[in-house]
Amino acid sequence: MTVTARPRDPSEPFKTSDAVVAVITTCYNQEDLIERNLASVRDQATAAKVYHVIADDGSADASPLILRKWEAEHDHIRVVECTNRNVAGAFNAALLAVPPDAEYIVVIGGDDYLADNFVEECLWALGDADMVVPGMRREKYPGHNARLEMPRAQHPTAQQVWEWRTTYAWAVALFRRECLVETGGFHQVTEGDCDWDMWIDLVRRGYAFAYTDKTWFYYVHVPTSLNRTKTKEIWDEHRREMCRHHVGFRTLPGLEWEKA
Repeated sequence: MTVTARPRDPSEPFKTSDAVVAVITTCYNQEDLIERNLASVRDQATAAKVYHVIADDGSADASPLILRKWEAEHDHIRVVECTNRNVAGAFNAALLAVPPDAEYIVVIGGDDYLADNFVEECLWALGDADMVVPGMRREKYPGHNARLEMPRAQHPTAQQVWEWRTTYAWAVALFRRECLVETGGFHQVTEGDCDWDMWIDLVRRGYAFAYTDKTWFYYVHVPTSLNRTKTKEIWDEHRREMCRHHVGFRTLPGLEWEKA
């Protein structure tokens, strides 16, 4: 699907042409998916300058070769090679490699990809907020069609974030860079739940959220992904670690296990 950028009113003081955005992506053994992610960033219909920083987390397939080929052919791409730091560590490696002039960060996994107008619409929606939560469309996801989904709760409390049943945001969003820097990046011990841990941190710090239903990302169902293979033991350990990370917030026992 091709989505064109929303026409800009030249009388408006904000100009997306002044913005610099870095999309950071993690990749681990995603040779069959990563090129769609790369193409979705390359093809953004926006006046903003867009970098793409990809951290390959020790892939054993052809992913590194694909990434290096794209890097050689496109000036906006930077590839960082990691050694199995897990998804949080890979995101942090990409975050550290973001060019200094990038004011905004988009976070996305290598198995997902962006609508063509993602950057443009998120920048327009940001206003005075600190981050923008877009819509989501599921792809190849059992029991779901391609309808646009928006969070069920906006401007959440820390308690709502902790109660995972209340979907208020996705892993994919556009942030002001300083927000991710001030939180210290993604908490590595929580691995695949690092986005959940990050949202708790952002809400507790009082950052302001904005939302847009004018753009979205595609959440691709992959049976071998971290969310699909998570066990109750992993779930509980990550929640314990989040309690340690956010001292005094909440102790176990807590939510009942629900298969992701």
